[in-house]
Amino acid sequence: MEVPIQNLCQANDLKWRGVSLFIMRLDTSLDFDYTEDVYNPSDDSYMLLKVVEVSSGESFLEMGSGTGLTAIHAAKAGAEVTASDISPKAVECTKRNAAKNGLRIKTIQSDLFHDLSGIFDVIAFNPPYLPGAANSTSWIERSWSGGGRGCETTVQFLGEAWKHLAPGGRIYLILSSLTGLTQVLKAAKDRYEVELLDEKRIFFESLYAYRLRLKPSSF
Repeated sequence: MEVPIQNLCQANDLKWRGVSLFIMRLDTSLDFDYTEDVYNPSDDSYMLLKVVEVSSGESFLEMGSGTGLTAIHAAKAGAEVTASDISPKAVECTKRNAAKNGLRIKTIQSDLFHDLSGIFDVIAFNPPYLPGAANSTSWIERSWSGGGRGCETTVQFLGEAWKHLAPGGRIYLILSSLTGLTQVLKAAKDRYEVELLDEKRIFFESLYAYRLRLKPSSF
């Protein structure tokens, strides 16, 4: 099934430290398969895709890849991509979609960084952020449940991500008003410079897209 909307933007949309970056947009030439046991792209997924910036040759990690939407766009932009998810169903879905589009992506099943190694220029994460049991036996429930308050998974991610971020690297993160937003931002600001890139009101919640960079004192 083809996904609608805009094409991937051209290079030179902006520069970061003298490097030309792609601003990601949904590419209608890419073809994705979806399954009922993997989180399918929704408003939060497309918001993440909209704000991610990456250049050809950069190392890119999509945490919680699901169908591989952002990872596959990054691979098409020329990044060296790793896609990770706690769900084996999602890992297989990402792998199939990458192969379907003729793109090379390294896939790995991992609970956050537990089985991941390496340093990345860009890390993108649309975390599970709704309150619920993070240890559910249902893979689809675990794709949206971020712990009792909704923020536990994200706070744990922030506590580990800095070890895997290259100097000058960037994290793109989606948060929700239903998450413990204050607690997450407090945890982030201890170590990261935090910039709000986009926000969107949908039905019963507001979504927020952030870019995080390590503070100089954190290196």
